[in-house]
Amino acid sequence: MKLKKKIKILMISSNADIGGGPNHMFMLGENLNSSFEVYYAVPKNKNFTNLLNFKNYLEISEREINIRDILNLIKFIRKNSIDIVHAHGKGAGALARFTNLFYKTKLIYTFHGIHVECHNFLVNLVYIFYENIFGKIDNYKIFVSESERLYAKNLNIILWNKTCVINNGVPNKLIKNKNNDIDFLKKNDSSKITVISTCRFVKQKNIKDIVRIAKRIPEIDFKIIGYGKLWKEINQYLSEMQVENVDLIGLQQNVFKFLYISDIYLSTSLYEGMPLSILEAMSIGLPIVASNVAGNIDTVKNGKTGYLYDLNNIEMAINFINKLANDESLRNVMGYNSFKRQRKLFSKLNMISNYENLYFKAANL
Repeated sequence: MKLKKKIKILMISSNADIGGGPNHMFMLGENLNSSFEVYYAVPKNKNFTNLLNFKNYLEISEREINIRDILNLIKFIRKNSIDIVHAHGKGAGALARFTNLFYKTKLIYTFHGIHVECHNFLVNLVYIFYENIFGKIDNYKIFVSESERLYAKNLNIILWNKTCVINNGVPNKLIKNKNNDIDFLKKNDSSKITVISTCRFVKQKNIKDIVRIAKRIPEIDFKIIGYGKLWKEINQYLSEMQVENVDLIGLQQNVFKFLYISDIYLSTSLYEGMPLSILEAMSIGLPIVASNVAGNIDTVKNGKTGYLYDLNNIEMAINFINKLANDESLRNVMGYNSFKRQRKLFSKLNMISNYENLYFKAANL
């Protein structure tokens, strides 16, 4: 009996940091069923080495488009008989599209957030022009949330009738309760409320607003897990603002150790695609306070699973945090609603299944 040929997929990311896009890509690649064989093109990477080997891995430049990488990709795709190239994020999308001009494969592009808030008008104009010209190459464009798709449409990015929304997903976890607390991380003062954030230290995450919020409510502890190019700047800002109730934890392999001993999750982002960090907090039953921006608005059901506040309106965020901090029953109800919403809409199993169906469809185009 002739064995069925596996569909070979090359995942590309121009970012090697631990973060939403790379985490999503490797979670997806690791969990596809046996009908698929997955390869990776990423920058030198110490975070996911257990998934990379000399057969399935091509090293590319970090956040850079160059002819050497394009030539290496063409050679790698041809050598391994790749059926589908799946580019994750803007840099990977550009690299995959330029490669596709010289060597045709089925091309899927996932946006993982549209980054116009951090750039000036001219840069944004060039970006939209580029998307409308080169985006025609894509066989499918994937948005990780409905609000991200609408945002692209409102920017007048031409979608060419090739779009699909596949919500990000995370593994289901046990709901938070006292039995989940990790002994060596138990609070020194169990009466204090803990607000937690997990994010890269980059402009997009708007971390200074966390510091401003924390300064106004010193009776509440704030923890920030993550690292990035703004690490020193945020440390300096804490000193300048004389804020003592914010603990910068740094990178952690297991964020759930900290989520389980926290009470509220806070996101101050300027924009998101579909934030895995919020989904992880929802998966254990934390109520969410988040900025009312694309991506966040898909995760939080305002007034049911947490609260959405107007971006940069820290007064509004403080009021919501205080409301939750002062009412344990409200935290429990909203946390449970959050837990149920993650399982219904944002589970890893649903996400993987949706991508498998899309890959089968793309391979048979």
